[in-house]
Amino acid sequence: MKTRKISAVLLSAVMLASALGLSSCGGDEENTALQILAESSYVDAEQLDAYEETFSAGSEALTAAGKTAEFTDLSVGSEDVDPTVYAASTMKVSAMIAANEVDLMLCSLDEAARNARGDCYYDLEELFTPEELAQVPEENLLSFDQVDEEGNPTGEKTPVCGVKISGNEALDSAIPGAEYGLFIVGNTDDLELAKEVFWEIVNG
Repeated sequence: MKTRKISAVLLSAVMLASALGLSSCGGDEENTALQILAESSYVDAEQLDAYEETFSAGSEALTAAGKTAEFTDLSVGSEDVDPTVYAASTMKVSAMIAANEVDLMLCSLDEAARNARGDCYYDLEELFTPEELAQVPEENLLSFDQVDEEGNPTGEKTPVCGVKISGNEALDSAIPGAEYGLFIVGNTDDLELAKEVFWEIVNG
């Protein structure tokens, strides 16, 4: 089983983003919270905070581990409307991942496809048994078309790397107007807890 998976693209991204002041890292202090990043064209921070409070209070996995969950909202905007803001926002995502600041991602499918092609997420078939994955309807298991440099599909797909969870009433309010999924980031520092929390959110 692979561990601490991270691509060379993301390693270069964190150096560039740090130079541009984009990384959210606030120092060398150890953070005991499980970090969950919500990324979409627009994320409602107030609704996400409400979900964080409710989820954290009811999470058996977090309680057993003596940890909390910290949800961070990141509205990346639109490449068509403001490509400069969009590029800076997506670079920040890459920097946060490369800096081990994200364990799980709630991500709109458009943004998730970009991240998956950049090898940001674990292959769920490496982490879970077929029996565990069978609890998810097959159409909700997410993989994405690979594309060439011009954006044309190559006929290949990414591994199954996420679960579509659109339809969760609380999260629909936080990530409005988009289909979204849940993903385990490939270099999470707490894989076992991330796996447990993944299922709690999927089944919530």
